[in-house]
Amino acid sequence: MWFPTLLIALGFLLIFIELLILPGFGAAGVPGVVLVGSGLGIIWWNVGLYSALIYGSIALVFAIPIAIISLSLIRETPIGNVFILKTSQNSNDGFQAMPQELTTLIGKSGKTITPLRPAGIALIDGHRVDIVTRGEFVDKETEIEVILVEGNRVVVRSL
Repeated sequence: MWFPTLLIALGFLLIFIELLILPGFGAAGVPGVVLVGSGLGIIWWNVGLYSALIYGSIALVFAIPIAIISLSLIRETPIGNVFILKTSQNSNDGFQAMPQELTTLIGKSGKTITPLRPAGIALIDGHRVDIVTRGEFVDKETEIEVILVEGNRVVVRSL
């Protein structure tokens, strides 16, 4: 019964690769599911369902540490460098964090410059700010209040 157990373990490894390394669904996940199903089917056919579940559990117990060790070692290989992004985002390269002044807008009011459908522009504390509503449309020249700031997204409601 070592061959079907090997099929099950290899299938679990392919499923782990699909989940943790390869994006999407299909490249390794479908063959992994087929291998697990084939291995369990062979054991079920020859010995029975209870034994198939035991062999599947044993294969899973061995596949998990192998997957963890393999994933930790693959980072150092040239193949791992293809899948792992090793760059950083620096302000010298033009990357910027969220503007801190946006968080100070919560609770402040202003007036819309453009219609909000549901996004637009408003004048808040003398600054033009890109804003968005929670889904409703707001006419031009309407008083608004900032209720939430999420990153660069400023959410308002009409007064």
